[in-house]
Amino acid sequence: MSEKGPDYTVHSIERALAILESLARRPQGLGVTELSQALRLHKSTVHRLLATLSSFGYAEQDPLTERYKLGRKVLLLGLEILESLDFRKEAAPYLRELVEISRETAQLAVLDGGEIVVIERDRSPEVVTVNLGLRAQVHCTAEGKVLLAYLPREEAIYILEAQGMPQHTVNTITDLEYMLSHLEKVRLQGYAINAEELVEGMRSIAAPIFDHSGRAIAALSISGPTSRLTLERVGRLVTVLKEACASISERLGYRPRRSECRPEESPVSNSLSL
Repeated sequence: MSEKGPDYTVHSIERALAILESLARRPQGLGVTELSQALRLHKSTVHRLLATLSSFGYAEQDPLTERYKLGRKVLLLGLEILESLDFRKEAAPYLRELVEISRETAQLAVLDGGEIVVIERDRSPEVVTVNLGLRAQVHCTAEGKVLLAYLPREEAIYILEAQGMPQHTVNTITDLEYMLSHLEKVRLQGYAINAEELVEGMRSIAAPIFDHSGRAIAALSISGPTSRLTLERVGRLVTVLKEACASISERLGYRPRRSECRPEESPVSNSLSL
């Protein structure tokens, strides 16, 4: 039996953290007696710890009910952590996983100056692949359409009008009103498809990544030749892609509102119309 190592824990800090965790679980607040009973601590100890936490802004007392709640300092610390997260670093393992699953190229892109800019890419291991640039227009890319779909309508219109909507293939959407209608479908489904709209013979799918404020800050995509990335495969990969985006978004602090949690439509049937 091995000897126990030295105990470096500070009991007063342990107790203070236990109080904070208890308050986090009870947004309506807790009284000193309730905390004392729940944590099996003397009331005077709880009162002293709450006074200290309150003086630093980590707890606050309702003057009417005399119950304690978490203080705003806790929220500020949480926001600072969320702001410091590097979404490129958070997305990297998911890019690799998407390549392993799909054997196609996965990339992370953001909006910059009304264009799509690829900031991370993990290439397909297949011999025959697609050569992709680092910048592209928004109207003819899956990443661009996804990020446009989550912008305010006026902002999306401004970008499309400023950048133009030139035709690259017979499938490129060049009509503004049709594009706006298309973007509504993209937002409803939570993903977009580039159906040979930029380059003939290339198809891609993209879904958004959200930050803690609910803003779509990037798009994650899978791209490949239409010979391999068939509509049937797209239907299966959409689910995997959206799950990856949801996981990254969650790591960035995003929590979807109830109104956003709607039953998903069939990816296969919808991909045919996009």
